Amino acid sequence: MTSAGTAAGALDIAARVLGIAVEAVLSCEPIKHGLTNDSWLVRTKQDDVVVRISNAAEQALQIDRQSEAAVLAVVSEAGIGPEVLLCDPAQRVLVTRYLGDTWAEADAVREDNIQRLGQLFRRLHRLSPPLGVRRVELNDTLEGYFRTLQERGIQPALTTKSLRERALQVALKLRENSAATLCHNDVHHLNVTDDGQLRLIDWEYAGVGQRLFDLASVCVYHNYDKLQREQLLSAYTSLTELTTWHRLELACWLFDYVRDLWMAVRESGG
Repeated sequence: MTSAGTAAGALDIAARVLGIAVEAVLSCEPIKHGLTNDSWLVRTKQDDVVVRISNAAEQALQIDRQSEAAVLAVVSEAGIGPEVLLCDPAQRVLVTRYLGDTWAEADAVREDNIQRLGQLFRRLHRLSPPLGVRRVELNDTLEGYFRTLQERGIQPALTTKSLRERALQVALKLRENSAATLCHNDVHHLNVTDDGQLRLIDWEYAGVGQRLFDLASVCVYHNYDKLQREQLLSAYTSLTELTTWHRLELACWLFDYVRDLWMAVRESGG
């Protein structure tokens, strides 16, 4: 599929969803080109929407579009995610209401915003997971990436026996005495919108998983120091004893490791 054809397809999809003629579309701008999908911001006189068209490369990165659809319905209703206008996993098409610009990187390290993120995580993790949502078992995620790299004949330094064993042990440790909750698993400034209320976009890695691994995403992406991690944790929960702090540190180490594995899988996909 050519980029021109894809852009034309996005324009047609937006017009159909909004019930308008293609000629009524004011603009169709590419806003994301990734390994697994392309997205366009389509502006009209009545609405601005985001059209995302995915491809088959998502399978190696453990993306489940049916599960994502179930999650989007719940978080949209809760005011934590975007309003969904069309979600068709079979056709790999998603259309959502445009929420406005995402944060700048500096926004994610402001003390007041760290506190707001902690509160947002708390709201998210209290939601009842929908039927059909995938379980994010970190051990399975690790083994899946290990297997994909092995099948492709790639053996990066991060897959040494000692690192593999440590990662699997940490994943098991995080499961101990911890209830799984609905998680986003990819929180960083480009996935946060803010019109006075924080919302998250790009829910493709969401699922029922470990809540501290979810918090670890923003800690790792934005290199939070000890004080910033403590601020996030205290805004999230009153259970800020040493064991919770230690588990967050383990989760941060594991998230960083999983992110490196994800990059290795992505780069090896050609």
